[in-house]
Amino acid sequence: MSSLIVLALAYTLLSNASRFIDVDQLPDPLRSTLRPDVLPPTQALVQAIVDLVRGPEKQPPPDEPAHMHHHVHTSDHVGVLLQQGVTLQTSLLITTGRVLFGMVVGAPLGILIGLLIGLSRRVDDYVHPIYVLVRSIPPLALITYIMLWLGHTEAHRLIPIVYAVATTMVIPTYHGVRDLASTYLVAARSLGARGWLLLRRVLLPAAGPAVLSGLRYALAIAWMTAVGSEMLMADNGMGNLIVGGGMWASRFQTRSDPAVVMVGILALAAAGWLMDSGARLLTIRLTRWAR
Repeated sequence: MSSLIVLALAYTLLSNASRFIDVDQLPDPLRSTLRPDVLPPTQALVQAIVDLVRGPEKQPPPDEPAHMHHHVHTSDHVGVLLQQGVTLQTSLLITTGRVLFGMVVGAPLGILIGLLIGLSRRVDDYVHPIYVLVRSIPPLALITYIMLWLGHTEAHRLIPIVYAVATTMVIPTYHGVRDLASTYLVAARSLGARGWLLLRRVLLPAAGPAVLSGLRYALAIAWMTAVGSEMLMADNGMGNLIVGGGMWASRFQTRSDPAVVMVGILALAAAGWLMDSGARLLTIRLTRWAR
């Protein structure tokens, strides 16, 4: 926690450097970096968070004077986002839902494939080369092809996440099964363990630490894929919020709002950290025997 406080204080000092020193006298790399339109001050981030969480204002009564209900947003970008009904909490909730869907569908699929190729040499010989070929395809490269088949629907945002999680989970499961000491298998089989009993009481617990570690990594991959797909093809979610704040076009100019971009990045970092912490606690609880 202390490191986060130090980081926040350092950012506040750097982003407000123009208030204390003459930035124009600094060397070019520093001068271009310490500009407010590149490194937004902390107070601008706080105001952007407040505006994006508060959401669009209710329409005032027609007979109310304009000066009584006029609200100045952080920037034109925030105003445009709020006019479209975009809020920080709604965008974060939508992206979180897509990430969880990808984990719920993709993780079991990847674990199943990893178990199959890990348990059977013959399946490994046939499937592993195909897997190596498939996993080389970036998840976001599938978006256009999915749209050709299914049209502009939610599928072209969810399928790449499922694909990314599934391909990520194969290798940890595969190695978790393959690294199992043969002594355990021989002992279990000599005691009569077969089929589902062998899988449930020996193979899955032994591969559990590797599988759970893979889940944490797959969770990070799911977040990256979800936000990337939203940036490319979505009208909601955190990717849309970041792109909507990063580029705002009019007939006369194209401008950027780094405060909105930074708010989106910080929100993603916080959400990812919370979910990873939950996954880490779950891993510790389920693998107490391994310690």
